[in-house]
Amino acid sequence: MSFHIVLLHKNAPQVAQNKWLDDSCPAWITTTPDVAMRCLDRQRKNLPVRIHRMEWAGLGPAVCCECSVQAVREIDQHSCHVEFIDWRVLEIMPLVRPFRGQACYEI
Repeated sequence: MSFHIVLLHKNAPQVAQNKWLDDSCPAWITTTPDVAMRCLDRQRKNLPVRIHRMEWAGLGPAVCCECSVQAVREIDQHSCHVEFIDWRVLEIMPLVRPFRGQACYEI
């Protein structure tokens, strides 16, 4: 089963602070404790996460990359910082259409 984190395109207006290396690979994200704990679990099991980049400005949605979790740390009780490494660009059509506000999914 693969774990997907849903993110807005790097140029789209952001609610959470995220840093992208390029259009396909996030360096780090700010996310909810639930998503962060799931990332931590993937890190402990040495399993990658996939990044689902939402549609924006005429660019379709994509599972843009697969990467490993390098670090997870708590910012406060409502948010966490997750860093990624070892990116593999995918740019494939997603099988799931997340609902508005959905942060992650598994398939």
